[in-house]
Amino acid sequence: MDIVNDLHPRRFAEVDDLLAFISIYEDRKRSRAYLSLLRKNRRWIRGGVCVDAGCGWGMVSQEMARLGARKIYAVEANPLLVRMARQRLANYPNVEVIHEEIQDFRPPEPVDVLVHEFFGQLLYDEDIHVLENLRFVPRYWLPDGAQLSGGVMDARDLVDETVTLPVLQQLEGVLVAGLFDDAGVPLTFPVLKWSPSRFRYHVEYDISTTQGDVLYLGLEIYHRGQKVCQAGECENWSYVWTPRRGNRFRLEFLPDHRGMKVRFDWIDASME
Repeated sequence: MDIVNDLHPRRFAEVDDLLAFISIYEDRKRSRAYLSLLRKNRRWIRGGVCVDAGCGWGMVSQEMARLGARKIYAVEANPLLVRMARQRLANYPNVEVIHEEIQDFRPPEPVDVLVHEFFGQLLYDEDIHVLENLRFVPRYWLPDGAQLSGGVMDARDLVDETVTLPVLQQLEGVLVAGLFDDAGVPLTFPVLKWSPSRFRYHVEYDISTTQGDVLYLGLEIYHRGQKVCQAGECENWSYVWTPRRGNRFRLEFLPDHRGMKVRFDWIDASME
């Protein structure tokens, strides 16, 4: 979904964020994966104080209320989503919707569980960085791990009548999400990881032992070592593809006015 008329930048950002949540909720597998994660960890939620970081219009907060949380702080910065969350959660007296950036939120009591989902298709390219500067320390994080993984394939196994080899050649140095069908394509090596104690915004990676002329990258989300969801399975996250032009590539994530800016290059660009 795209906004096609001219809007004030603030209004544009608010509506664009709302449209992003529509895409998130339309990804049924992703929603089911998160609800399943909550239910598997209901022993932490029941009777506890929970924070739903970036609550959208309240699906996660609603489920935590049903699972018996004593108190839920549903924290959301977007005023449109705050309005919708308050409507959805009005019948849950143990849920308080907070209109605030999560990194500015100071809960009035210790937090047992923090639920979040700020991952981008390249792990760090959206808003996961805000969790590095929280003003509280939760006892449990849901989920507690994620990884950007990758693989290499032969372009001849990917191209079709539309995305041909000549088209692919024009994309040198460009990371393109959703360029090819990623169903059944395995992620074969780890590139970059995240955990509550590990935020890393720069990596240089060597793929000299692999064969193929197309690099692809995909997100995997874990909790206690068990996979929650991944790109290619949860449709809202796509694999990111680019022609291979060397054996070593560099990824860097830099603060931007919205999310993070991604820089990518081949350190030893040499392949013809």
